[in-house]
Amino acid sequence: MAGTAWLAHAKEISLDIDDIKAPAFSARSVRASLSGPGLRELTLRIDRLTVAGRDWRKVSLTCADLQTSGPRMSCTRGVLDVGEKIPLSFSYTTGSGDLALELKPAADETWQVTGRVAGAQTAIAARLVNVRLERFTALLPSSAPKLTTGRATGTIDLRGSVVKARVQLDGIGFADSSGLHAGEKIAGTVELDAESKADAWRWRARVGWRAGEVFWQPVFLSGAGQQLDLEGVTSRGVTEVSGGTLVFPRIGTIDLKGVWDHASGAVRYAEARTSAVGIASAYDQILKPLLQQTVLSDLRGDGELGFAVVADGDGLLSAEVELRGVSFEDRERRRFALFGASGRIPWRRGEVTTGELTLKGAEFLKVPLGATRIPLRLRGTGVGISAMRVPVFDGAVQLRDFAAGATDDGWRWRFSGQVEPISMTQLTQALGMPTMYGSVSGVIPELRYRGQILAMDGALVIKLFDGTVTAANVQLAEPFGRAPRLQADLEMKGLDLELLTRAFDFGTITGRIDARVSGLELSDWQPVRFDAQLASSAGTYPRKISQRAVQNISALGGAGAAAAIQRSFLRFFEQFGYDRIGLSCRLRNGVCEMDGVEKAPQGYVIVKGGGIPAISVIGYNRSVSWGELVDRLKRITQENVKPIVK
Repeated sequence: MAGTAWLAHAKEISLDIDDIKAPAFSARSVRASLSGPGLRELTLRIDRLTVAGRDWRKVSLTCADLQTSGPRMSCTRGVLDVGEKIPLSFSYTTGSGDLALELKPAADETWQVTGRVAGAQTAIAARLVNVRLERFTALLPSSAPKLTTGRATGTIDLRGSVVKARVQLDGIGFADSSGLHAGEKIAGTVELDAESKADAWRWRARVGWRAGEVFWQPVFLSGAGQQLDLEGVTSRGVTEVSGGTLVFPRIGTIDLKGVWDHASGAVRYAEARTSAVGIASAYDQILKPLLQQTVLSDLRGDGELGFAVVADGDGLLSAEVELRGVSFEDRERRRFALFGASGRIPWRRGEVTTGELTLKGAEFLKVPLGATRIPLRLRGTGVGISAMRVPVFDGAVQLRDFAAGATDDGWRWRFSGQVEPISMTQLTQALGMPTMYGSVSGVIPELRYRGQILAMDGALVIKLFDGTVTAANVQLAEPFGRAPRLQADLEMKGLDLELLTRAFDFGTITGRIDARVSGLELSDWQPVRFDAQLASSAGTYPRKISQRAVQNISALGGAGAAAAIQRSFLRFFEQFGYDRIGLSCRLRNGVCEMDGVEKAPQGYVIVKGGGIPAISVIGYNRSVSWGELVDRLKRITQENVKPIVK
């Protein structure tokens, strides 16, 4: 205590103190005065009051009925003004420093302080009942979310340089103006043990979370027994966490370290490590709420991972992830799955690092993928894979020069490769399509993904049905969304009709066919627009069509289609000759405008007869609902439709 002065007047006694210091608080420019009749009106003003590193300016205490008895003074009708006027009562004994103080900011809210103020021997016990936490909003950093609701009940004990606190928290709510950080109905416990030595506080803290929800972009957490334990030192405006653990029930334990600068509000150093996190529980409790309305919204997970993350004032310094038997499966629609992923992925700021993952298997659109090794190269936000081979049935897909990276508009990636011959029989059966024969192979040009759009540079060339299928101008929007949109142009050359018709149980047609699909647009894999033409390939080759194929083509043409045979007795032949086959469809607004190889009276020719015996199929229905056309395709292999013979 310094600079003390007593002034005595007939109607007033005042006391000025320059500075008061104790381990837990300090006060500057303190002025106390007694005035009024019998000197029973007390006024205490403090220019600056500091408690636990927090400042209050222009604090005042007034009492209109001060009672004095020897060294003891008391007040039953006092008012404390700290920006808010709070009723209080107190008693204080000079010399011994005995103190009893009670504040009643509200009918159901009480602050009680009892003990002795005696320098280094100070011993104070505080009891809190339903303290409203929003009162402390002004004490938080300006960048922190604002407390909106919440109550605290508990005790705080100060014994010399030792502080112990045990507080129950209920109904806490907070939010910031951006909406990126918010919490509601939070309940938990806070325990603190601290000791002051010289100019430093050494402390241990435990926070238990019982209930409530927190959204801290991009993480959403629900209180269910999480517990945070920390220990460290606070000195000269810096807090260092030397050790800590964050426990998530059924998920795992994360070890923590860090250094925080109070003045700037910045983290100078942070470290988080864990040896094992349970994937299933981590997905259900943490990730799933973040992934609603995405393709990852309903997954089944298994396995575990470990990680180590280190950051400094400039951002992420290093990260390392280790996977052990990690599996994910799309529960809702079974569009994809990943099985038994294991390996290590290291990353260092400013360095090139390498890692590796191995997969026991995977599944995409019900197509099983075999065991795969994935060598990784990491630098900055980029990931590269020089080459990898993914087995698919009896063949494989080879990827080359894969590169991915994060940009301002999201993730980008690209790759090229080729398809080794894959059995069409196995592939079509897995996809639930009619069984096809032969194999598929081809070259994959560079594929690029940017801004939720997958696009292809060049043309995708596939060997199929002993012919060639070329896909150009391919663009897939929102490939991982709920309704992907595909645009493409397709060209097919020299497809073997016998292999093709066998695959769809259509009857038998020998020969070759060319096809072109221009301006193809699919939404959620359903056609909404295209111009398609199908026609016999040029060249010399056997051209035969079976009786059953004629029936099915006639049925495909609908009620207006007819098969015309050169002579009625030839209806008994199983095969016929033809000169050309052709059919086109222009799809707009769910309606297909049909045409054939040439005009016919009131219709169009689908199959033009040729040779002996020959047959022609004519269609008369030019406008057909796409849904009806698809239904016909489904029925023609199940019904015994007879041709109309002329």
